Amino acid sequence: MPRIIRAAFLSYYNSRRNSDKLFNVFVVEDDDGTFRCIAERGRRGTNLVRDVLCTREARYVAEGKMRQKVFAKRNHRETPYTIEPFGSNYSQLAREYSYSGTQSENVGTNQTSQATPARISTTISPKENVIEFPSEKKLKPRQQPKQSGILNQEQFDSLEI
Repeated sequence: MPRIIRAAFLSYYNSRRNSDKLFNVFVVEDDDGTFRCIAERGRRGTNLVRDVLCTREARYVAEGKMRQKVFAKRNHRETPYTIEPFGSNYSQLAREYSYSGTQSENVGTNQTSQATPARISTTISPKENVIEFPSEKKLKPRQQPKQSGILNQEQFDSLEI
């Protein structure tokens, strides 16, 4: 049975654009000893679309494709993706191959080292697996008092009607 060798789970969230995207990349070892690179993409909560980046290649080629894709997603100028600690929970491919998520590696990151996220225990309280997304607070500019349309109201007595 094929098994996942490496995995990267990325996400992008922007409340202003109503955007909540997931992007997962896997290096899978097939039974015949070859490797393939598979990507999943889509919105959180939907079925993710699979793309096969390469198939029947050597391991270094498949891992190279994975690094290229992760680097491109993490350094995109409009939608820069970040590491998703609970990405294996949303992936159909990870469920299909019973990927535990403890082997998750951060490929193509600019950080030198990063701790592997802790797994969720089997006894989960209702609020433990809720992911809070950052929200930006907007400061409202002070509104100027609305003028009534008459200039120089203080000097109203000098006007002739």
